[in-house]
Amino acid sequence: GTDGLAATLKLREKGNVPIILLSAKSEESDKITGLSFGADDYVTKPFSPMELMARVKSAVRRYTSLGGAVSSDSVIVNGGLVLDADAKTVSVDGETKPLTATEYGIVEYLMKNMGKVLSTSQIYEAVWNEPSMSSEKTVTVHIRRIREKIEIDPKDPEYIKVVWGIGYKMEIIK
Repeated sequence: GTDGLAATLKLREKGNVPIILLSAKSEESDKITGLSFGADDYVTKPFSPMELMARVKSAVRRYTSLGGAVSSDSVIVNGGLVLDADAKTVSVDGETKPLTATEYGIVEYLMKNMGKVLSTSQIYEAVWNEPSMSSEKTVTVHIRRIREKIEIDPKDPEYIKVVWGIGYKMEIIK
């Protein structure tokens, strides 16, 4: 029962969350008013669904990387990928991904060692807590499943990169 500007003001009173206004009002003065009331972005109709998704992802990325989200030593952020060690969750662009305990362990180990190339043996020993014995296939299968859950295009991954003949690394995303 309220308009977008009033809702924006109420949301801003409660905290710092990303706000994107969608409106048929396309005059410059309407956009300026919406942004001055606290909106992060203003999109006018008609709009492309792909553009809207890109704007939402951008707003979530700014929110998580610039400290809008709850931050503590237990949260690791890499681009749109967020690992919360206390909650044992992994989310991508604000969407929590259902990972098994082993998959979570692999992502956590890779994120704690961002940018470092890790062999499959190192990953196996860190996650399974036992000596590695021909663990390459086990780790590879788990990495494939993780990519299917967290990557937009698992065949061209953004986060978990293979380093041929050596292992894997968590790519640092700005």
